Amino acid sequence: MTIAVLLMVLFVSVFIKNMLDEENVSELTTSCSTIYQDRLLPESYIYHLSDFLNKKQRLIDKCNDQSDFERLEVVNDGFNAEIDDIMVAFEATYLTPEEATALSALGNNIDALYTVENAIQKGDKETIDFQLAKGRFSELISKASTDLKTLSDIQLTVGKQVNDDSKRIMAGSSILTRFETAILVVLGLVINALVFGLISSKSKIRQRPNWN
Repeated sequence: MTIAVLLMVLFVSVFIKNMLDEENVSELTTSCSTIYQDRLLPESYIYHLSDFLNKKQRLIDKCNDQSDFERLEVVNDGFNAEIDDIMVAFEATYLTPEEATALSALGNNIDALYTVENAIQKGDKETIDFQLAKGRFSELISKASTDLKTLSDIQLTVGKQVNDDSKRIMAGSSILTRFETAILVVLGLVINALVFGLISSKSKIRQRPNWN
């Protein structure tokens, strides 16, 4: 009876361990997916946004007046289209509250930058102060770059948290594996004891004298 109870406990323990393993695998899969989709991809978005903002800055630095900027309108519009596509993709990822705030600030600064560009392109050459607009343009580029730096710092912080969670899951799985090994060893000893006991019982039956 004691052996039967022990075997039942062992089998139940193995069953529970397997369930926990499945849960750990699911959590680890989610963690890996999170690292790629919500950390690595946003970091690439940050890099490309920074690159296009720098290109826009270099573009306006080449311009001495409104006419120069108008001649580069097609190139600038291409940069804007790329930036808009990246912003849409960025907003589709999982965002922490801090990321949402920083990304919203970035979007506002980019919108303000577009407004300045439209004023330069469509404004009256006689009344628009190109150098003043150019200064405002550069100011907004700088603010957007600061927002990108904030977003990049958040990626590092959250990425570290996700990595720590992955390590915790792996450590838990390792402990469960050792536990399962111990269970299998005990199970082997129990089976060995049962077999040995059965052989001993048959041996005693054969050796019992026949008084008849």
